[in-house]
Amino acid sequence: MPRPLRSLAAVLLGATAALGACAAPPPDAVSAPRANGPALTTSEDEPRACAWFGDVRGDVLYFGISRFWSASRAARGDPSAELRTNGARELGRFDLARELLLPPLVIAADARGGVWDVLAHPNGWLYFTTFFESAGRVDPETALVEWFDAAGTGLNELALVPDGRVLATRYGRDGKSGSVVVLDERGTLLAEHALASEPGVTSAAKSLAYDASRDAVWLNTDLLPENDAGGEADHDARVLALSDGRELARWRTPELQFMAFAGDGTGFLVERDAERLLLRIIDPDSHAPLQLAGRSVLLDDSFPAHDFAQDVKLAPDGSAVVTRWSGIVHVVSRRGDVRTLALPRLEGALYYTAVAQDREVCATRCAGVEVLCLPAR
Repeated sequence: MPRPLRSLAAVLLGATAALGACAAPPPDAVSAPRANGPALTTSEDEPRACAWFGDVRGDVLYFGISRFWSASRAARGDPSAELRTNGARELGRFDLARELLLPPLVIAADARGGVWDVLAHPNGWLYFTTFFESAGRVDPETALVEWFDAAGTGLNELALVPDGRVLATRYGRDGKSGSVVVLDERGTLLAEHALASEPGVTSAAKSLAYDASRDAVWLNTDLLPENDAGGEADHDARVLALSDGRELARWRTPELQFMAFAGDGTGFLVERDAERLLLRIIDPDSHAPLQLAGRSVLLDDSFPAHDFAQDVKLAPDGSAVVTRWSGIVHVVSRRGDVRTLALPRLEGALYYTAVAQDREVCATRCAGVEVLCLPAR
């Protein structure tokens, strides 16, 4: 598999550079990720949709469907190519109990761009992002869709606050640094906390999680040299106070790749330290400096440079389920016991979200609209 740049690799500086080739760019100009990731294998002439991030409600795994990677590949790396694809915008659905793909949930009959992230909200709605266009929410029972046009474009990944508010990262717009966006349940923009940047660097916001014990948002970034002609981004991790966006901590090493917090405030941080992949477990009452708090559990002592921890989901028994691009899944108990599973490899494919339910682990795979399962033991 060609080595992908980590997560969303870079902001193309300015909407003209990023979206100028599109006939009708979004009204709120958005900086786009550079598409130099894996070349997904397909025999079709048209860009092929594939499965992205997902979330569970009941026995159903809902997940995004996007043509981003294949469209970019077909357009020789143009990250805005997905905007020139046509077709229905859909959420994938997979019945975990029967291990069966269900018909997708159509949220727009004809749209430019697919769905990137999905959040199953306790209020019954499914929240989603499309990155290039508006985010929104859909009622899975009635297929009613509400769009969050006022929140703007560039929204990437989602997280839930226990009081019902929804958090999103805005990767970046017009070459400016990204932000953490706070929405109410109806999608109204309540607050936006811009990321601070060092001189000559654009800070792009990627993944995030809410920490109830500190009323804080943890996130990771791409750090992009301004006027950069290409190359890999640097990265850092940050913790922001949700109330006012004040930065509580920032560090670059170890590299924070993904994070999740349980309802009791226990944190699960997947970190890369040289060639080691670690899961740092932070107790809610820890008073240590945030970049050092908790205890680390070794997941892999020879973590390859081309792999990445793409998601963390918490299982009903409290275990953390860590999904890697490669299809390796680590299931880690609260005590730190690790079970490592390997889903089938496929040249050019990326795994996004794995969930553990009953005795199975099922994961979305971006090589078409796919969910693969295997026994958890």
